[in-house]
Amino acid sequence: MKGKRFAVAGMTRFTNARHVHFHMQTYEMIGQYGFDKVNVPLTLSDEWKRCIVLETELNNQARAHADTARLIQIDAERDSLTTFLFGAIRNATSSPFDTHKAAGEELMIIIRPYKNLQRQARDRQTAQTEGLMLDLKKPENAARITILGLDNTVELLEKSNRRYQEIRSGLTSQKAAEMVEGLSSVRPQTDEIYHAVTDRVFASYLLTPDAQRKEEIGALIDRINLFIAEQKAAYKQSQAQKTKGDE
Repeated sequence: MKGKRFAVAGMTRFTNARHVHFHMQTYEMIGQYGFDKVNVPLTLSDEWKRCIVLETELNNQARAHADTARLIQIDAERDSLTTFLFGAIRNATSSPFDTHKAAGEELMIIIRPYKNLQRQARDRQTAQTEGLMLDLKKPENAARITILGLDNTVELLEKSNRRYQEIRSGLTSQKAAEMVEGLSSVRPQTDEIYHAVTDRVFASYLLTPDAQRKEEIGALIDRINLFIAEQKAAYKQSQAQKTKGDE
């Protein structure tokens, strides 16, 4: 085992999710063996754990911000579908076909209370769209929607509104700038602690006079190096797929 060392992890290049996963796994590997057996003080292992937990929380908030961007997209889609639906019903009132005209006129009565729905505050729009869906699903109105060929439009609008509500309920109020700043600040701290911990593991491997302990620590280093190799390969593959997708 002479010359056994930790491989270069290169975790500074990892995505936020992979970065925190890397630290969680290496923390668990060393912790399972025993921080005390490799001369890592409790204060250092606790600080490492604190940084990992903080990174996890910030990652969750970052995903919430990504959901905010999706909400804007879904809201625009919802507005477009509503405008199309109302326009089609309105146009049907001028149809030369009696069945279409009658269906349009009856449905105009139904949608009139929802005038300017697209310009409502988003949460209010969500609630009112639910009400609209209930009205349009009543048997007599559903039949009229079918006559006008608008079943798919109504279905898409309902799905879009439901998706908006699902994402909205899971959001946090954290600002994107605060999340980015927090992650860029805590990641170097987590990495610094990792290096301090692995330095102590390596020193313990070199300096222990106990042959059994040396073999155990050497095996620990091997496991971590194998994990590092797996993570680097996965990162390389994800980058290759991303590059291919951009072509």
